[in-house]
Amino acid sequence: MKYDLPERENEILPNIPGFKSTSEIAMAEFEGFLKAEIVLTEALNHKTKFDLKYILHIHKLALDELYVFAGKYRNVNISKGGFPFAQRDSCQKQ
Repeated sequence: MKYDLPERENEILPNIPGFKSTSEIAMAEFEGFLKAEIVLTEALNHKTKFDLKYILHIHKLALDELYVFAGKYRNVNISKGGFPFAQRDSCQKQ
């Protein structure tokens, strides 16, 4: 799945609610991950397997209301605040 990327890192990624400021995005991401933490902590048990499928589940649960690509393998390299995330090739299933 492709999506339009901003030209500069400090620009806003296309998002479902249409937020235009980094503070709106930051708050929505924070709230999403907080929600995911609560939900997944309550569901955590000895059978929970922390693997790539689970990581994608965390990502989808946290960011599904914000980004269309939530919970999916990405096909572009990204960074945030100067921190580059793992290259997309290293994130693909073997």
